[in-house]
Amino acid sequence: MITYAFGAGGFKLGERVEILTTGQKGILISEMVHISGCNTFQILLPNVLTDGKMKITHRDYLMLKRLEQCESIYDTTKVLTDENSYSPSGVNANADQIRAAMREQKELIPEIDDAADAEEIVFRPGMEVWNKVYGKTMIISLINRDIYAKELSYGATYMVGEKEEVAFFHANAFVPLEQKLNVPSAEKTGAVFEDSRDLSINKRNSIVNALNDF
Repeated sequence: MITYAFGAGGFKLGERVEILTTGQKGILISEMVHISGCNTFQILLPNVLTDGKMKITHRDYLMLKRLEQCESIYDTTKVLTDENSYSPSGVNANADQIRAAMREQKELIPEIDDAADAEEIVFRPGMEVWNKVYGKTMIISLINRDIYAKELSYGATYMVGEKEEVAFFHANAFVPLEQKLNVPSAEKTGAVFEDSRDLSINKRNSIVNALNDF
């Protein structure tokens, strides 16, 4: 059976990454565990604007490379130092320091989310649940965790006529019924911080096709 877990590839939310296929640089802001066992990350791209808004994209963790501490998201020629960057974190952050850094146009290095005290996975993907709000049965197909959030949200699939829909809720919105779908795994799915997946051409093509659905 596939093992479902967060932290694919050793990445943590808040880390700055480069997308290997496009060269775009951004910040990991959420992680999604799919029923297939594939983990994708939501990435904020501060340097890519659409209608004045920062673009957000989704990528499989295999398509990401962690930036070096001194690498800039905005300028490939810039080397980040203590003088031209800032990283407000925890109790060490205060409003005056943040405002001063913004005035000096220092580049932000986000605080890494170590997922301390984050909720454990309650519902396994493939489980049939009763949704207390919708009043109908659904099947858990996705699990999501946003940066700095303690609660997970579950994507539950249900049918409206012949159309498939997905709604996201916290665990207390569901009553578990039974494990409806069991997804067998014909390949290794290593530990959460190991990369032991099959990287065959067919596997990579399936990842690209899945990304086109986002």
